Amino acid sequence: MVFDNREIVFKLNKRRYILILVYITTMSVVIFSGLFDERLIIGLAIAISLLYIVYNVFIYQLNNSYFSYNENKDKLMFRFASLRPFDSRKQAIDIRKKDFKGFIIKKSFMNFREDLILKVSTKKGLANYPPISLTALSAKHKDMLLNSLNQFV
Repeated sequence: MVFDNREIVFKLNKRRYILILVYITTMSVVIFSGLFDERLIIGLAIAISLLYIVYNVFIYQLNNSYFSYNENKDKLMFRFASLRPFDSRKQAIDIRKKDFKGFIIKKSFMNFREDLILKVSTKKGLANYPPISLTALSAKHKDMLLNSLNQFV
């Protein structure tokens, strides 16, 4: 089984760029149009900026990621990269199926954020990989992933 969330990542990036354009356009109209008095301009600029900042903090906390999963003959392969600005390093985890011992789905940030924690067997005992964000996966892909991982537990 092979899948990724490329389409969702494209939509999230498109939404981010459109929001930036809407923010800049709205602020330009409010400030430079001359339709509002000075106090109203300041109030609108602050309100619009606060909404934009709150939205961006919310999206940052979700930690949406590009996610790719590949199950081949003897390995489970995970590829992922955060969509956060300044944190887009690509990461990979390859686990031999015989060493895979389970997983945990951890919900946080008011149950908006989901992380996958993989458990593997090592020479020193059971180890956990760092969390992988599943927030940007569709429900269909989450079900496919969980069904696939449950086969090897």
